[in-house]
Amino acid sequence: MVHEGFRRALGLAATCCAVLATSALAEVPLTKDATRHVMVPAFVNGKGPFPFMLDTGADESAAYAWFAKSLNLPKGGKRELNGATGSVAMTGTLLSELRIDGHALHNIDADTIPDRPDHAQIAGVAGADMMAGKLAVLDFGCGKFALLPLTDPFKVVGAKAVFVKAGAIPDGKQLTLPVAINGVTGVAMLDSGARASIVNTNFARAAGVDISKFHGTASTRGAAGQSVNAAVGPIGTVRFTGIVRDHATARVADLPSLQGMDRAMILGLDLLQGTRLTIDYRARRFWVGASVCPEHG
Repeated sequence: MVHEGFRRALGLAATCCAVLATSALAEVPLTKDATRHVMVPAFVNGKGPFPFMLDTGADESAAYAWFAKSLNLPKGGKRELNGATGSVAMTGTLLSELRIDGHALHNIDADTIPDRPDHAQIAGVAGADMMAGKLAVLDFGCGKFALLPLTDPFKVVGAKAVFVKAGAIPDGKQLTLPVAINGVTGVAMLDSGARASIVNTNFARAAGVDISKFHGTASTRGAAGQSVNAAVGPIGTVRFTGIVRDHATARVADLPSLQGMDRAMILGLDLLQGTRLTIDYRARRFWVGASVCPEHG
């Protein structure tokens, strides 16, 4: 399998985490792979670690088809896999245990994701089900992820963090927050699984973004494997939770996951860089602040 390099990269971080664990604060590294997705080390049925994409925009955890086959994991039930760009019929993968940062899900019928066309050896996706019932702390500046007990969140949110009582999207568990582009307000879905932020055309036009002057395009591919072509270009100033991103660049496309929403966007890793997220999925609330390691943000 392809995880020896991933294990070696975790060596120093694992030593640091072991020291931190003695002070009741366990953490695991939050790293970017060659595809620029963020990864956490996961253990499946007691084996690992394997690189799982950490995805706040995914309702459920999942395994890629190649990984399920490589571990000879049993098949689960047949159903639809819904992603940002569409849906596809699939057969689930049964996991006796999925464990990240000492927190485990047991006996789950995980979604099975079609293999990526870029052949990236990502083993699976850690979604909202893995983070529910804990305080999920994602510090993109420090490159750390932690699943902490649901105690006083103000001890871990970081300095000047802004509280958000999350909204929702139709038929989904994803968390949303207010956002503005060039002073025009809309709603954003918090999505650490998206490398680039994506704005729907209604929002872009309302914010005065001239899509006709965009010179770039990109194929946006969701978990289900379908691709949607997006225009890529400058959208101006993006503001959310007191954070200002001037001269922002984003993709503009009408994704199925944003249907029924007027001015909407996916808030991805490009705009979340240097931030610290503390998420309580059970209460549908989260905090956004600056990373406690701003020098690495």
